[in-house]
Amino acid sequence: MTEITAGCALGDLLGNDRLGLTLLVDRPAARGRLVRGARLLLPGEHTQIREDHILISLRDPGEGASMREYLEELESLPGSLIIAIRVKAGTVVRLDGCAGQHVILGLPGDADPAEFITEVARATARIEETLTRRLTTLQRSLAQALAAPRPLQSLTSRLAKVCSAVATIISSSGAAEHPTGPLPLSLLLPEIRRTRSESQIFGIEGWHGMAVRVFDGASDNAKGGWLLVASRRASFPDQYSMAAVYIAASLAETSMQIELAAQRQERAVRSAILEQALALRAERHDAELAERFASLGFSFGQETRCIVVELAQESSSVRDAAALDSMYHTLHRELTAEDIPHLLVLRENAVVGLLQATASTARRTFVKVNGSPRDFLLGVGRQTNGVGDIVDSCHDAQLAVLVLLRRVDASQLSMVYEDFDFATRLFSDVGLEKMTAWADELLRPIRDNKLMLQTLATYFEYQQNIMEAAKVLAVHHNSLRYRLSKIEAALNVSLRDPAAVSSLFLALTAYSMAWAESDLNRSITPSARPTAIGDSRVADAGGAVLDDAQQGLSSGFGAAIGPDR
Repeated sequence: MTEITAGCALGDLLGNDRLGLTLLVDRPAARGRLVRGARLLLPGEHTQIREDHILISLRDPGEGASMREYLEELESLPGSLIIAIRVKAGTVVRLDGCAGQHVILGLPGDADPAEFITEVARATARIEETLTRRLTTLQRSLAQALAAPRPLQSLTSRLAKVCSAVATIISSSGAAEHPTGPLPLSLLLPEIRRTRSESQIFGIEGWHGMAVRVFDGASDNAKGGWLLVASRRASFPDQYSMAAVYIAASLAETSMQIELAAQRQERAVRSAILEQALALRAERHDAELAERFASLGFSFGQETRCIVVELAQESSSVRDAAALDSMYHTLHRELTAEDIPHLLVLRENAVVGLLQATASTARRTFVKVNGSPRDFLLGVGRQTNGVGDIVDSCHDAQLAVLVLLRRVDASQLSMVYEDFDFATRLFSDVGLEKMTAWADELLRPIRDNKLMLQTLATYFEYQQNIMEAAKVLAVHHNSLRYRLSKIEAALNVSLRDPAAVSSLFLALTAYSMAWAESDLNRSITPSARPTAIGDSRVADAGGAVLDDAQQGLSSGFGAAIGPDR
């Protein structure tokens, strides 16, 4: 069983008329000092003195210069002590700046030390029922603030009234939240942040107060915030105010934890609804799901689009995950601040969302949250007319990101469905899986011949310019013409026929996109993604260049972009 320690605040003793104490030399938080008893300060006992007792000096210090000299002698005593000196009635004592760090009390000159020690012992007896009841009442009063519509604001307001001081919560970023009055944070914060302790009492340029660490929900379970209470009163904080601050800090932290858990639960529910919509395939008309979207504030009568946010730059998989998680939370905060109805899902390689906003609004919001250097790409799908269109819009957004990843121009960071060229829009509306199957049929005679595929892709990439393509392939232009003639014979087409050229171009593009999308779905590292036309892996819609290690292409490259059609 834990023993309840006896003791009371010095401020309570100063208010006890029977003791007759006065404060001659004050120190920051002096009235809040815990006192466990009193004893005589005898010569030769300096090594046995205790900081939690009032030390009664029996020596007559005299007046004026004599007292000042006596106080200077006390500076040699270790620690920060509470020393009571007998002062004759009517004597005016001014001792600021003396006695080192000690708190000096004035004791009536005719006071009996034995009676004083007895009275202090009585005052510092075990915590009585009245004190327990007082603290319980304080806790209940502060706890009632959590039932208010804005619990933290209500809590700081009640705490400010209890302490007759200014109260605020300082976030881990240093911003004052729910302040009840002005505070010089530029002066107080540097001092508060110097300590690693859970709480501290301070006195800075006339401001006296107390700060207690709290978890603010923005620092990965670390207590990065503070509950700060301050006043211009030199006697602040006393023991009662300190108890109130500790109780309020605990309640504030509880409220923040509850709010954070509620936010996580809400995001999980909203993400599950969006995932359910993205999973719709053959049956697109789900009345129950449509009602759930309506309950979340979505009206498909207003412009609503899917977005995909994907990393643009090469980094480690660990950094990828951290960056995507940060983008997910930042994007959620920004959309909430702009009052844009939205659902977000954090996937392994992208943030997928549904926004009730225009394409230009989506782009503007993305520009605000994208980091520097610009680390992310944005794809925006077509406008949806109902729950069944969400999967198509997501398909468009994925395809837009894929096109951005494979472009040489790194300055373009976003693309919307309306930006698609004819070929890309065809892939988007028909479906990549079906386009790849058609390409398989057309290119079957040369599908396993990587040299022919690479030759044809390079030929299209350089706008059917024989001389330029031959340079890239490091062959004579006549050798290139010979290769092309072999391809024509194998496929039974003519490269002078516009229909054949467009068909082959689209078929190679389908292969290119299927290969890249397969890797995108497997969440490979960015270094393995196709990044430019003519690289050693896969080019963009201008030509499908195969990796030398790739042993042919087929339609079995994994899931294609978009829904089953």
